[in-house]
Amino acid sequence: MREHGGRIFDLPHPEGVLDFSSNINPYGPPPHALRAAARALKRVSVYPDPDQRALKGAFSRWTGLPQEMLVFGNGASELIGATLAGLRPRQVVLPVPTFGEYSAWAERLGIPVLPVPLEESRNFAPSHDALRSALGPRDLLVLCQPNNPTGRAWTREEITSLLEACAAGGARMLLDECFLHLTWPAAFSPASLPWPAPLTVLRAFTKDFSAPGLRLGALAAPPETARAVREHLQPWPVNTPGEAFAAACAARPEPFLTRSRQLLAAERRTLTRGLEALGFRVLPGAANFLLCRAPLPGGTLAERLRPRDILVRRCGSFGLEDRWIRLGVKDRASNRRLLLALEKVVYADPE
Repeated sequence: MREHGGRIFDLPHPEGVLDFSSNINPYGPPPHALRAAARALKRVSVYPDPDQRALKGAFSRWTGLPQEMLVFGNGASELIGATLAGLRPRQVVLPVPTFGEYSAWAERLGIPVLPVPLEESRNFAPSHDALRSALGPRDLLVLCQPNNPTGRAWTREEITSLLEACAAGGARMLLDECFLHLTWPAAFSPASLPWPAPLTVLRAFTKDFSAPGLRLGALAAPPETARAVREHLQPWPVNTPGEAFAAACAARPEPFLTRSRQLLAAERRTLTRGLEALGFRVLPGAANFLLCRAPLPGGTLAERLRPRDILVRRCGSFGLEDRWIRLGVKDRASNRRLLLALEKVVYADPE
């Protein structure tokens, strides 16, 4: 199985675990969306709407995008696979390190992957010349905005330049914006009309609205791309309570999202200072997670934290060596508990 965060059920008492290995908004789920999901449970004796009309309508009103551009699936990961299957690119071009599901799905589907390494000495900043020169006809360039695990947001100029390169060379771009709404300061998104022809955008209610258990991902693309993606999903890709929850979130996303971003930005600064005081190197970023180089191996750190019911994300699946860990930013009390635990375990057996 591909490594992911969120494996709380590996521990004896999952209900008491502090899971810093997953990057979920700690300030949700929104109560009004939970009430909508609970009401929808009364309809589980019938099949869900295969066309998700209520959700498409709410999401369209939120984003201004036409419904024929929208596809919803059982989490963002399913939509990544359906996109690659629908587009069948010549190869997938990936700046690395980045989220491992892109290459995992490409490998499952027999699509070659071309990694373009980001330099650690430059805090994993991208080389635009390297990315542009890697692109060829029918390629798919996959970017995560902001990048996971580094937390660095791509600028407007960077994304615009790469979209132009895709259009000129007959390539496409899949832009993963699953953490966009939890990024501060706000990161650029080209997901508005007029829509760039080579662009497909991915988002997740999972991260924004604290609902990983409902598995809800959203995709926006030109109508012909959206149809090709939908053909590779099951007939009922969204369950009834999940659609009701997501429709309620899309109908009333504010002030929840803005308040969450502001709180996360403040907590990110506080957590960064605490980690640096303990000898961690914390990369600058804008996301609701931190990529850190730890003062001891990530495996050792993870094993010392597990008895304290705290999980952290090791970064081997991102292609990084074991000193790198990723930490989701949480609320003040949880972040304090992490820092107190680290103070006890980091130097328990100095190297």
